[in-house]
Amino acid sequence: MSKLSKIVLAFIMVAVLCFCSVACVSSKDSSSSSDASQSTDKSASPASQRKVSLSLATNWGEGDSKFAYFQPKFEEFANANADSMEIQLITYSTEDYKTKIRTQTASGDLPDAFTFWGGPLMKNMVDAGLLLDVDEYFKDSTTVKKDDFDPSSFGYYTAADGKVYGIPIESTRGVFLVNTEIFKKYNLQFPTTYDDLKNVSKVLNENGIIPIAMASNGGQPAEFFFSEIYVQFSGAEEELDKLPSSKKFNTQNALKVAQIIEDMIANNMFPEDTVANGGWGPCLQLYTDQKAAMTYTYPWMFEFIPENIQEISEIIPLPKMPGADIEPSTIMTGFTIYGFLINKASYTDPVKHDAVLKLCDFLASDDLSLSLTNSGMVPAKKIDYGMSKQKLIYQKMMKYAEGKKLVQVHYTKMPTQDSLNMLDTSLDELFIKALSPQEFVDKVQATLE
Repeated sequence: MSKLSKIVLAFIMVAVLCFCSVACVSSKDSSSSSDASQSTDKSASPASQRKVSLSLATNWGEGDSKFAYFQPKFEEFANANADSMEIQLITYSTEDYKTKIRTQTASGDLPDAFTFWGGPLMKNMVDAGLLLDVDEYFKDSTTVKKDDFDPSSFGYYTAADGKVYGIPIESTRGVFLVNTEIFKKYNLQFPTTYDDLKNVSKVLNENGIIPIAMASNGGQPAEFFFSEIYVQFSGAEEELDKLPSSKKFNTQNALKVAQIIEDMIANNMFPEDTVANGGWGPCLQLYTDQKAAMTYTYPWMFEFIPENIQEISEIIPLPKMPGADIEPSTIMTGFTIYGFLINKASYTDPVKHDAVLKLCDFLASDDLSLSLTNSGMVPAKKIDYGMSKQKLIYQKMMKYAEGKKLVQVHYTKMPTQDSLNMLDTSLDELFIKALSPQEFVDKVQATLE
């Protein structure tokens, strides 16, 4: 072979090798591109095919009357959806819970869904734009509709902008309980007027029985008792309706109620130590231990009333107070007290949306509401909850409520969280006689101004 031929052959071989090398690289690049494409397709799969992490917060933890009925239903839901979502259930005691949510509101990092109160307690979240307008949820849900609820139950979750930011779960009723055996033992008649109540209280005190298990610790349950007296006066209901906008608490009606409470204290109608015996539990305990002949309470406490006490308890109207215009037997405090809120950012997140929707469907379900009625809860949803299966005291309450006008309370109407807190702490001071009635109403009003 000539030298030229050898050169040409070498050149051809180099060219072939280069072509093969380029072809191999191209093939490898093509393969990598295909793998990347497949990887992208996987990451773009629907959110419902991926396991989504959610947080659900509530104060229905251990120690709350609803825990025994909520917990099994939640676990059932979580297990049924374990392949698509992982739900962290976070529980706190009531006051710790309010503090935690306030902190999370400030940081803008709320749970995905959470049970909570409306009115002034949700105002900061609404103002910060953190909550979902629940009409968006009702538009998407195929199992829960807005018409499933009593229309009035949304009032507590309606903000100043006219939009609704919460879904009501629990309605409630205020009840004045009397121990029939104690009344029979001392040959007493149920009081219908304030003079009757003073006479009954005198006999009970002489026999070492506390007339009314009512006190104030953090304003509880005195705040609701205050409202129960308040709505007996002409114009009080209208004042409550206007309170969020008028911001006027120090009305003549409020002063009258404070003066009546002062007189009740002077007539030894309440426990001597109203702080130590304050709070829902201690007040009810005095009654269930039969150390007190009467008490004022709400259905969320029914779980803690023994059956034998339910049997000997009757619900009667609060006695008509001096100067009152409304007949107590015609009215009853009744309102939406609790429900759940939806984190707007979570709901509008394409990754979380379907899972949050399903979680909300569970919280708003007939099944959960039906279960919670066993704790004494009055459902805000229009469901058949089988009255004959309910506790005796629950049945007595619902029968008593028939035909009565339901009226609101200060708890649902105070304009701000600060004013509600001031009402509660000022009631503590009124009950221990650290404030006069006038000082009490003025102190609460100052917060609103």
